[in-house]
Amino acid sequence: MRTLTSSNWSLLLIAAGLATAVTGLGAGPASAASSRCTVLPVRASLASGDPTAVRDEPRAFLAPSAGASVRNVSVSVRRGSTTYATGTISGRLAKGTIAVQLTLSPSTMRAGTYRIVATGQRSGCAKRTSVSRALKLRTPSLPVRAAPLSTLVGDNEGAVRLVLRSVAHSSIASVNASLVNQAGDTVAAVADAAPFNGESIVDLPLASSIPAGKYTLRLTGRTSGSSTTQISEQPITFASGGGSAPVTPPTGSVRQKSVVDWSGGAWKGREVAGFVAPGIGHGEIVCRPDAQWLRFYPADQGREVSMMNWTYRDWGQNQEKALREALHTQYTGPDFQEGLNKFSPTEKIETGQFDGIIADRGPFAALSPSGLAEPTTLKLTWSWDFTQTGKERCHVEAVFTTATTQDTTPLARSAQVVWRGDAGAAGHDSAKVDVPGLGTLSLVCQATPGGTRTLTVDTPSGAAITTRQGSDDSTASQSIGPVVASLPGNGMLSVALDGGKTLLVSSRWKTNDPDLTQNFCKVAAQVTSS
Repeated sequence: MRTLTSSNWSLLLIAAGLATAVTGLGAGPASAASSRCTVLPVRASLASGDPTAVRDEPRAFLAPSAGASVRNVSVSVRRGSTTYATGTISGRLAKGTIAVQLTLSPSTMRAGTYRIVATGQRSGCAKRTSVSRALKLRTPSLPVRAAPLSTLVGDNEGAVRLVLRSVAHSSIASVNASLVNQAGDTVAAVADAAPFNGESIVDLPLASSIPAGKYTLRLTGRTSGSSTTQISEQPITFASGGGSAPVTPPTGSVRQKSVVDWSGGAWKGREVAGFVAPGIGHGEIVCRPDAQWLRFYPADQGREVSMMNWTYRDWGQNQEKALREALHTQYTGPDFQEGLNKFSPTEKIETGQFDGIIADRGPFAALSPSGLAEPTTLKLTWSWDFTQTGKERCHVEAVFTTATTQDTTPLARSAQVVWRGDAGAAGHDSAKVDVPGLGTLSLVCQATPGGTRTLTVDTPSGAAITTRQGSDDSTASQSIGPVVASLPGNGMLSVALDGGKTLLVSSRWKTNDPDLTQNFCKVAAQVTSS
């Protein structure tokens, strides 16, 4: 047996120390990884503590911590064992604050304390982790929201016109509206507006021109079947400018002008403008740093509604043109929207334009619906700069046009063909309308693959016809009439007629499905003159 000398003991102790040191070095990162994978590095929140506002815009906001990479996050809002809202976002969270659309449960959120929970996977962690925080919701406000057609002083001569809408089609028994200035004085009011459960147009008469400045719109009322009075308050800021009436007196067309305009980061109370598509529903233009969209609320939840837009976007280094269609069907929610922005988070600088048609396509199951509301065309332009916090700006301006039965200019006339299934096409595959000063506008959209599907304008003059499909548009000129063009299967026609009249057509059809009940044609056209 060998005896250990003192030098041998020293070598063993040094070796043991090195082993301990190496073990310690290995444990450091593991311990750190364990700590960093305990709680998801994301802050989750709702846009408002008002349950009515959450019901109106069911979105959660997620903000990952600086330097953290997080993927595939699910969000829920809970109280006790009840889950009131859920949502998910796939892929890696971008930097900044990201909006997540929520699906609400049938239960109604009331005042009280809730928890918002976000669950996802952090890069470098083996398992999904969560983070939660308490939310305190206050007493719900009156489920009514208002949108002025314009917040420019010159567009509100004589009265402030508001589009009132009920949140989630709540049935409103009564509502009073008053506009209050910063001194607490009521400058305009209307009492006992008629009951409604969609939209209601209200004029607040003005004794004199309204000065530019900040105001509060106070809405007081009750929902049907309730004796409890609820209140909703919204800031509205009127700015200098405007001067053309947001709603022109009815002639051969109804034209509405809607404007959102703000700068210097002062968007609150100026970020929304309303409009109406008569007989179809109403909508809102929204532009603020965290949301930019055109949102539409169909008046009848049992009817299909289309909003087809030819879209131009320019965000500096790149541009896009594309056909877009937003729809209300039996499989969608009570409203739908088309974003002005291209990406999320929103582009810092962008300009763009929508050229579109909002069309009623009748009851969902109707093979050949009749009594369709006149389509409403829209021309909408926007420009924003969100590069510097506190110095953001946005300007959106739109004109909405709907035909009437009068013959005075400015004039609009429209025609529509809607059928579902080959059996619905018979006797319902064409439409025509006489246009004063132009001629007859005809649409033909027949069933079967070899059928005729054309637009014809019986006029001696020529036209320039632009066909828009996918992300392409092409223009062809016809020197003399009649003007004839094929209807695209999924696209739009924009026709500049000699003499200054313009024609816009949205067109979707399918005629080659082996199941003949799945074929359809849905075409809407409107011609306008200045």
